[in-house]
Amino acid sequence: MVAETLSLAGKTALVTGSGRENGIGAAIARAFARNGASVAIHYVSENSKARAEKVAADIGREFGTKTTVVQGPVEKYGTGKRMVEQILQALDVDHIDILVNNAGFGGNVSLMEATPEQLEREFGVNTFGSIYLTQAVVGAGKMPKGGRIINTGSIASKLGLEISAVYSAAKAAQDSLTASWAGELGQSRGITVNTLAPGPIVTDLSKGFLEAADGSQTALQSAMFAQTRSEARLGTVEDMADAALLLASEKSRWITAQWISVSGGITGTM
Repeated sequence: MVAETLSLAGKTALVTGSGRENGIGAAIARAFARNGASVAIHYVSENSKARAEKVAADIGREFGTKTTVVQGPVEKYGTGKRMVEQILQALDVDHIDILVNNAGFGGNVSLMEATPEQLEREFGVNTFGSIYLTQAVVGAGKMPKGGRIINTGSIASKLGLEISAVYSAAKAAQDSLTASWAGELGQSRGITVNTLAPGPIVTDLSKGFLEAADGSQTALQSAMFAQTRSEARLGTVEDMADAALLLASEKSRWITAQWISVSGGITGTM
């Protein structure tokens, strides 16, 4: 008897926001490549170019799978279609099987401090970006039956945290899109759509929320740590990557429209 696996051999994946070696996106891309998928690494600013290229090169060298690197602001309409066309050409494929909408942005901003620029940036990256990239991958990327869309959410969307109200609201909007798209794309195209919502994981994006300038725990990290029901630790990027691998595999074919907390058991009240 041959053991069952989570193989992604022959699949092509785009993981947005995957150009930082210590980030969730890079870990997910590595997990996919480790299991046979070709992966497209995405970054936004020129400052991240070298890091993204290194992520892609390291993945290709370690796992022997095809990689490519694409750049662009996901919140800008048209970026997604351009990136998809580049990926298809670079990897010599005619479709994309897996999309992970992982690119995200958030800041500490109170109600009275929120500006139009802040609102546009956070909703643009977290919400509009997911819309534009999904349109591009399903359309120009010709995502086939059995395709997988995974939105990287946040437990913040369920916690009502004062410190990140705008970010939480943008992620809550993304949660709603997950449920709606699952019905639209599932029945018509056979594509599953799910959200993976990480708890506290120290990355470039979350560090300001979880660590003080002196390296000590913030009040938020202490509160999250106290609510963790699993091990007495923070989450890791590998925790998210393994969950994404399951959702990307054939084994998840009957899992869709789900908001899945990858947090060691932290649950919200909404």
